[in-house]
Amino acid sequence: MKLRLIALPILALGGFALTGLAVARFNTPPKTGPAPVAPPSIPFPDRVAGVGIVEPASETILIGAHVGGVVTKVLVEEGSRVEAGAPLVELDTRDANARIEIAKAARAAAAAAVETARARAVIAGLRVAELRARPRPEDVAEATALVDARKSALADARGRLDRLLKVSDRGTTANEQPTLEFAVAFATAQVAEAEAKLVRAKAGTYPEDLAVAQAEELAAAREVDALVAQVLAADAQIRQAEVARDLLIVRAPIAGTVLRLDARPGEYKAAGPNAGALLRLGDISTLHVRTDIDELDAWRFDPSGRAVATIRGGSREQVALRFVRVIPDVAPKKALTGENSERIDTRVVQVIYALESPPPFLQSGMLVDVAVAAKPVETATK
Repeated sequence: MKLRLIALPILALGGFALTGLAVARFNTPPKTGPAPVAPPSIPFPDRVAGVGIVEPASETILIGAHVGGVVTKVLVEEGSRVEAGAPLVELDTRDANARIEIAKAARAAAAAAVETARARAVIAGLRVAELRARPRPEDVAEATALVDARKSALADARGRLDRLLKVSDRGTTANEQPTLEFAVAFATAQVAEAEAKLVRAKAGTYPEDLAVAQAEELAAAREVDALVAQVLAADAQIRQAEVARDLLIVRAPIAGTVLRLDARPGEYKAAGPNAGALLRLGDISTLHVRTDIDELDAWRFDPSGRAVATIRGGSREQVALRFVRVIPDVAPKKALTGENSERIDTRVVQVIYALESPPPFLQSGMLVDVAVAAKPVETATK
């Protein structure tokens, strides 16, 4: 009984103490974090606001393939600086290389045929020249000499026959008369043959022979022309095959930086309007800001007004902008903030500004807030 009388007051005092500690703890003011970063102040009160996206001065170029194929080599990396015409991606070129070799072999065969045809044309031309040069003095002299020699032989044969016929007692020479008569007849035929050759040598070329030779020369020349045309066609096929191979190497259209790479060795990349880009390229030596200005504020926009871009995030940095141009085509608004009060049927005027001395962390594709000094109301309403 005495123990209960002692324990109950002790427990009551402990409960009061715990209650006091709890009340003191809950009434302690919470610790405050660091003060939030205040937004940067705009240097001009009357302004036109817009949202801008950072892009290269050349705009972002989506590089595609001329023809579809399997990627075999990727020759650049993201962030690489390339010159105009530099190879970026190479597709499979084995079939194109084989076509080039076939075209070169056809060209070599056509060139050999041309040389053979030219040799035949030269021979035909020499034949025509030879026929046109007739009668040649040396041919006439040779034929005349042959006639004289044959006549001398005939005279000798006739003399031997005459001497035989004058002999009354022929004795053992009685059987020589047929031989000598044959010799005279043979010599007479040879004289006739030599005289015919002399007549032909003096007559020169027959028109029919010259016509045939000229026709052969013309046919040979036309054959050469046809084969030369085949060589030219083979050269064209080689150039076509080389162009087809070159189309498999994707090259940089401008000097710039590889912004994104979407090609890997072994991937098949299609070509055409619906095909995806192999990579994105742009000249980021100068950065531009494509700013959307609401069409409702377009009447207050002043191209000559000062403009600044505010970097989003924890930075309070502002970058001065230089006016470049206005896109002369009002387009639907695409950059949405997600606010319930935001209208999605708004159209915007796009204005291009150049960033002057941008911070190094500013990259293509970032969003910035743009403020442009507006026209005075009395000027804008005129």
